Amino acid sequence: MPELASRISVLELVGFREWTESLGPDREWIIQSVQARVYARVQEEAAKHEAIVLPARYDYMLILSSNVDARGLRRILRAAESVSPVPVRIGSACSSTPLAAEEAAFNLLQDAKPGGLEYGGCRSEEAAAVAHVDLNDVTGLTLKLGAYKAYHMIVELVERVESMLIQAGVITQYLGGDNLLLVLPLNSARDLAREAVKISDLKAGVGVSRTYRRAMALATEALSEIRSGSVKDKVYSKIG
Repeated sequence: MPELASRISVLELVGFREWTESLGPDREWIIQSVQARVYARVQEEAAKHEAIVLPARYDYMLILSSNVDARGLRRILRAAESVSPVPVRIGSACSSTPLAAEEAAFNLLQDAKPGGLEYGGCRSEEAAAVAHVDLNDVTGLTLKLGAYKAYHMIVELVERVESMLIQAGVITQYLGGDNLLLVLPLNSARDLAREAVKISDLKAGVGVSRTYRRAMALATEALSEIRSGSVKDKVYSKIG
């Protein structure tokens, strides 16, 4: 079996902090609106190229981009520029783990000019592995505690999962509601998902494919089968 690698790209809104400071003190509502608009536009364009976008501070975004070529990433960059108040740049790299790929992409980003793309080559075959993790009874917890306390408990759980898996090169992202995403190394995806679900009696659908959008769809399908009871295991994988 050929060695597999994850490609992660980092998108930066260049000079975003300085732009926010130019808005005056009554600015936070403007900042939040602009961040949401840019994120939505980037996510929509990324989906056309079989990628998934995760916010990281919002002035930085991670593009899960295995098998997205430089041309596709340039189109994502141009989409971001169409709604961003500041220039945009992207660094892209692959590695054996998603976190190592992100770190390499961030280093490449420093060499990119505003409006530019630094695209690192990949000696390995690119692929994508994710786990869609179900946080049990979030609705019941929210009805009991209220929205804020429930959210605080979810954040604490996410931090526990992240602390356990970060040394293995996993990127962890809370997606809202009862949904947690793990971006996994390809050679240990299922084992790491099993480690995660032990933390708090969780369930995880794992998806493996050429692209992150497809892997996410497979992971969601797998989780749905666990939730329905048709699969008895707490971790179920689909490859396609």
